Amino acid sequence: MDPCAAADHVVTTQEEFEALNSIDFEPGDRILLAGGSTFTGSLIFGPNDSGTDEQGQLIAPIILTSLGEERATISAGDGNALLFYNAGGIEVSRLNLTGSGVAPDGMTTSTGSGLTFYTDSEGDLKYRHLRVDEVDVSGFGSRGLVIGGYNGNSGYDDVRITRVHAHHNLHSGIETFGFTGSKSSLANVTVSECVANDQAGDPASTVNTGSGITLGGVTGGLIEHCVAYGNGANNQPAEGPIGIWAYHSSNVVIQHNESHHNVTSNGDGGGFDLDIGVTQSVMQYNYSHDNAGAGFLVYGKSGSSGNADNVVRYNVSENDGRDPGSFAASGICVCDNIDDLAVYGNTVLISAAAGITTIPAIKVMEAGNDPDDIVIANNIFVSSGDTRLVYQDSDGDVRFAGNNYWSSGDNFVIRDNGSTYSSLSSWRSSKGQEKLSGKSTGSTLDPLFDIPDVSIESTGNSRLAAFRLRSSSPLISKGLNLKTSFGIDTGPRDLFGGPSLQGTAHEVGAHELAVDPPKILGTASSPDGPGIVIRYQSEIGVSFAVRRSNTLTGDPETEWPLAAPTGPGNGLVLEYVDTPLEGGRYFYVLVRE
Repeated sequence: MDPCAAADHVVTTQEEFEALNSIDFEPGDRILLAGGSTFTGSLIFGPNDSGTDEQGQLIAPIILTSLGEERATISAGDGNALLFYNAGGIEVSRLNLTGSGVAPDGMTTSTGSGLTFYTDSEGDLKYRHLRVDEVDVSGFGSRGLVIGGYNGNSGYDDVRITRVHAHHNLHSGIETFGFTGSKSSLANVTVSECVANDQAGDPASTVNTGSGITLGGVTGGLIEHCVAYGNGANNQPAEGPIGIWAYHSSNVVIQHNESHHNVTSNGDGGGFDLDIGVTQSVMQYNYSHDNAGAGFLVYGKSGSSGNADNVVRYNVSENDGRDPGSFAASGICVCDNIDDLAVYGNTVLISAAAGITTIPAIKVMEAGNDPDDIVIANNIFVSSGDTRLVYQDSDGDVRFAGNNYWSSGDNFVIRDNGSTYSSLSSWRSSKGQEKLSGKSTGSTLDPLFDIPDVSIESTGNSRLAAFRLRSSSPLISKGLNLKTSFGIDTGPRDLFGGPSLQGTAHEVGAHELAVDPPKILGTASSPDGPGIVIRYQSEIGVSFAVRRSNTLTGDPETEWPLAAPTGPGNGLVLEYVDTPLEGGRYFYVLVRE
């Protein structure tokens, strides 16, 4: 297996495509499908088609991609498009994979998946290096993209799934799984910049179907900058599906994602979830809205399916819990065998659906087991239309502290173990919540969001900007010191990209009001002609005035001439391009508007 002997296999005809199934590919080989062409059928790769050695270590990747600017399409009919069995060191990119189609009611003749990596090798063997990039996969009666190991802890390591669009499949969009109970069939898995929408769900299935992005059996997982929506319509079991979630995994981070308008016929239909068997994991910096079930669900069962040592922080849930038939319907739901969970710095807004006032901003409940050692602190809970702020049905150790409960001028409703409370003080006196060391905590104030009219129709970062706090907000510097009170490390940043602590104390909710200036990371000449490029980073929704001068005289913030302002920040590194007169030397400042 000498990578220097690697070959290119250029495929321009259907006959050449079918012949690929009779070739044993070597490390470093490239399979190049003619761009713009459609090939019918399936490609099946086995142990003799691996870019790794027998121990799963990478030698050189086997590459399957399109030749030319256009993508090639594999039309698989009712079967699989691509299947890799007991093989690693694989890179698949720039392809369209299509099945025979899935009707909105879940009816289909397809039984295959778009792209499958599967191993049942012995000895806990892990094949290294899987890459899937820029693949569109749709119309399959099983999964869009699925990666699984099913023999002890055998599976895959070093997996990157990027810029995949999985849509209109039946069971799921993007999914990993491991052997029953294994949390380490897969290791170091990244799913980034992917979209998963309209997985219909199988109305005949006895297990949950119709999720967008799912990590199972993973140690060390990351899902970021992804969007999931419109999934799960035909799910029948009383569990799942979820837009983006993990189960039986550890050290998973779910961040910077949006999940919305996911539904169900009977189960969860939620936005995000850390589910059974998940430990030492985090959901942070996400936006959930308009889902049937919980915006953010944390769920565990008894025994090894418990859920422990997890964090939910700096997220926004807006108008989730749209379906009262969803068991978890709420903004945030903490349910059953959960231990050592921290829920802090989130902003939750929930409005009553027509005639329904029982869906709360946050729900904590037992379903055979009581959640225990739960801290819920420094969150903003906003209700309107007389719906509940809090619903709790648990005898476990659950502590609410430093939260703000705003009922938008409507009735204040907290339901706790069968009793209803119409004020924070009555709940505090009866249940001992919102007290620390004998002192009262919590508040019932209008948060004063930056854009009061949250009926604005927008999504993503532009929508999130509505939930920044104004400088006049009564919640500025009113958050608890969670390190001192509970031993909680709040992390480096808030939802909008700024430091998690600015000023004398934390804010309440997902936004820490900016005090620090933007970070200017460097300057350079524009590669596209005369001009200056300034690389900078600021929190989401914040724009800056730009002033420049060819001298250092005068006050830079008020007296230097104005250039065009920056656009709104998104928490990431951005570039500002200015074109001053040639031949001069210029100085710049960015000033918060």
